[in-house]
Amino acid sequence: MKIMVAEYAVGKGGGKLVAEGKAMLTTLKSGFHELGHEVSYPEAVTDFGVAVDKLSKESDAGVVIAPDDMLCELTKLVESNTVNLGCPSDSVKICADKKQTIKVLSEGGIQVPRIVPKEEVASEQRYVKKPRYGCASENVFIQKGKDICPTPDHIITEFINGEDISSSVIIGKSSVLPLTINKQFIRVDGERLRYSGGLVPYSVEQEAESEIMRMSERVVTLLHCEGYVGIDFILGNDGSAHVVEVNPRPTTSIVGIAKVLNYNVADLILRAKFGSLPMPNEVKTEGSFIFELS
Repeated sequence: MKIMVAEYAVGKGGGKLVAEGKAMLTTLKSGFHELGHEVSYPEAVTDFGVAVDKLSKESDAGVVIAPDDMLCELTKLVESNTVNLGCPSDSVKICADKKQTIKVLSEGGIQVPRIVPKEEVASEQRYVKKPRYGCASENVFIQKGKDICPTPDHIITEFINGEDISSSVIIGKSSVLPLTINKQFIRVDGERLRYSGGLVPYSVEQEAESEIMRMSERVVTLLHCEGYVGIDFILGNDGSAHVVEVNPRPTTSIVGIAKVLNYNVADLILRAKFGSLPMPNEVKTEGSFIFELS
């Protein structure tokens, strides 16, 4: 097959996320090549959307990795031209909107940080202020109430103490396959949070691991996700887990997963769309991988 992998940072030829983008693109490209498939991708193009439209028409299947506020429309292009290996555009649209995602998950019984109305913000209390649409911890702040300037394009949520972790799962036609739990390296720069890499896999208590994977399956079911999905959690000191974000696309953790998993992750993505996924007990990891950003 000819498969398009359209990664936005590489496609646009630069930006602060280009290192992550190049690593994800290289991982998927190598995985598909290993299976004997041809891979095309936009690189340093003037108009990324035009490039995705053209390449997807020339491909048998494709997947897009792009910022939340662009991913839905780009996914629609892929869906109109070829087989989409990622989440459906309707699912992407919900996941990209943090306010809507929190609403859907909360109504579905998933623990999420509560959105705090501006009239309830307490002066000395700490909160998380983040864009309603955004990715890679961009413009996410931990601030006291007195320092917050509410804006229509941001949401304010309760601050939850704990570890930053994620789960990686692949969703097929009739099953959800858990891959790994990952540690996220989040550094605090003043009030701003910045993503600086991760550890794959990351060991947590057995009870917490079971709960995170149970929640992950419920999350992707509620949001009608398909393909590879990354889910960000805060794992509290008491063992409770809160979902803070759902990424309906390959995430940076896929770079580490490809190094430690006993399956080709690109093959799993294809099997999710065209075949059947292995049983969870068949998927194992060996060793660990650290991905660090400067």
